[in-house]
Amino acid sequence: MAASSNSFYWYDLETTGLSTKWDRITQFAGQRTDLDLNPVGDPYVTYVRLPPEVLPDPESVLITGITPQRLQAEGISEWEAINRIHKLLSKPGTCTIGYNNLSFDDEFIRFALFRNLLPPYKREFNQGNSRFDLYTVIRAAAAMRPERIQWPTNEEGVISPTLAALALENEIDPSGAHDALRDVQMSIELAHLIKRAEPRMWAYLLEHRSRQAVERVLQDGSRFYLNVGSVHGARRQFAAPVRVLATNPEISSRVLVADLTADLSMLESATPEELNEARFLSKEEAKASNRTRLAVFEVATNKCPVFVGLDALSDSLADRLQVDIDTLNHNIEFLERIGQQGLESRLHQMMRVSNERPVPEVDRDVSERLYEGFIERSDERLCETIHQAIENGVPWPNLTTKDDRVRTLANRLRYELNPDDESGHAATHRAFVQSMLRRNDSGVEAKRNRIKELRSGELTREQARILNDVETYIEATATRYEI
Repeated sequence: MAASSNSFYWYDLETTGLSTKWDRITQFAGQRTDLDLNPVGDPYVTYVRLPPEVLPDPESVLITGITPQRLQAEGISEWEAINRIHKLLSKPGTCTIGYNNLSFDDEFIRFALFRNLLPPYKREFNQGNSRFDLYTVIRAAAAMRPERIQWPTNEEGVISPTLAALALENEIDPSGAHDALRDVQMSIELAHLIKRAEPRMWAYLLEHRSRQAVERVLQDGSRFYLNVGSVHGARRQFAAPVRVLATNPEISSRVLVADLTADLSMLESATPEELNEARFLSKEEAKASNRTRLAVFEVATNKCPVFVGLDALSDSLADRLQVDIDTLNHNIEFLERIGQQGLESRLHQMMRVSNERPVPEVDRDVSERLYEGFIERSDERLCETIHQAIENGVPWPNLTTKDDRVRTLANRLRYELNPDDESGHAATHRAFVQSMLRRNDSGVEAKRNRIKELRSGELTREQARILNDVETYIEATATRYEI
């Protein structure tokens, strides 16, 4: 990432809730910087109006303070917002970055692009673009360079690396946390601090942010690494020694790794079915049944995982990460003894068993079905034609699609952009909104119950006002759609 035209685009979202598939963006803020983290141009901030089928989570509104009434007064449509955002994130040479964006913000962006007939992934890799995550850097610093920054801890002395807490501990003004622009500014300031303190670590992590770079590390033949990731937990400084066992046979961007500090004995002879069952045991189930949880988990190579050679595990680092050296050496010898070929075959079978597990029936709307397969090229071209028609104010093309998701989303979009047309979609759209407002998990009744729960606790006057605003919006929506 050395070309002068390359840049970071720092961004943060506030949302109606935590469901990346269903909830919506309420505020977007972004700031482009050069590779030395100096601002390039002005920040971009926008609020986004809610569609009637999506009701905000009352607790999320209490956290952000962004009420539906404010969104209605100051926001723009999701269509307008995501088109502007897409152009910002798609600029050639852009590396998008935030705080935990790979697991949260980027997912919201993907689903918003999908709903609005824009390519959900292309901006992440096309024309020299890429993704990074400051949270990856924070976890690596916690594991390997903890002395460089101050760490907030909870009552048990365990690291609690929220953005606001890290800012406060490191003399960065945390006021305005959960405002998207302030979160962006805090992220950039925190990145400055780490980049100055540990330039080599910053450069290494940045250089190895892509799937291809990670896979080159994993092809060195050693198979034994120190892995940094959230799966290991804050109590272990987010790191553990691991052995890479296999690649997921159906999703090539995921590798299976074993935690070398755990009991791995069942890998020697357990059947694929037994291995799969042991993977999904909870701690409580394992304790109650006196069974062993299998400490084998998946790592996505396209989400900036950190793998470094096991020689980085010094005695002092092993002590900090709570690694028992005898157990580590035993597991290394054990895995070498049982061999790779037969184990890899059983693990592949285990993954196939896992993929065949019955999935609970879920009332999933088409807008939540992004990951049910890639859109075919012919339908992608149709989406491009629809966008051109909207921009040029000309009639839409005939919606002859191979993918029912595209057809349904296109019909919804046509109505949302022009609700006064007489194409016959009004009744269909109203029925869709009503069905969503009746959902058990996110509909009117669920939100009413949550407001009651929150009111049973202590609230400040401002919090009470915000809840009243949320309730007013929900009840008005329920009345409008006869719920």
